[in-house]
Amino acid sequence: MLLMAAGLAVALSMQDARGAPVSLEAYAGRVVVLDVWAPWCAPCRASFPFLNDLNARYASQGLAVIGLTLEEDEEAIRAFLSSVPASFAIARDPSGRSGDALGIVAMPTTLLLDPTGRVVARFEGGDPGLHPRIEAAVRTLLAGGELPAGTGSVVAAGREATGGVKAWERGLLADPIMQLGGDPLTRLMREHVHASKEGAAGDGGTAGGGCGCN
Repeated sequence: MLLMAAGLAVALSMQDARGAPVSLEAYAGRVVVLDVWAPWCAPCRASFPFLNDLNARYASQGLAVIGLTLEEDEEAIRAFLSSVPASFAIARDPSGRSGDALGIVAMPTTLLLDPTGRVVARFEGGDPGLHPRIEAAVRTLLAGGELPAGTGSVVAAGREATGGVKAWERGLLADPIMQLGGDPLTRLMREHVHASKEGAAGDGGTAGGGCGCN
């Protein structure tokens, strides 16, 4: 079974903690919550308890939750999971190819797949207000229903909106604006601060400052 993203068949390059391949074939016929996260992402940390609860309540009804990280640093992954344990499957793709294939531009990004492997909803950003909406969509899919048009939440127009920096590499900048979470006013203020720091540091872009340290 290939994941259908934006009408295209996508084979993800996932592996488990031991480096063994992880295939979506194993989840054929199930509703899948595919959550793309990063160890440095604070909203990702806050979302794991919700995902644990979702997995505990709906796994017996046909739900599979997979947490996919594109992080290269194995120690960072271990440290994150030690402090925020996951009761659901964790997969890795240190190559980042899965992030490119899925068009990931925000952390976290939660994708909902129907039993055929088709992406039917996309929730970007770590706003806890999305959790009830994700759960409601999961319940609809488990009941055999279809999600209405517009289900989901997109907070970034594309990678060009972040200077071409890949979402899973934004830990290098460690700036809250790169997490793209929260309400629009907060994001606007963070963007202003981020741009000010970039300008003060030199380049006005990702080659400048923006480390979030001050």
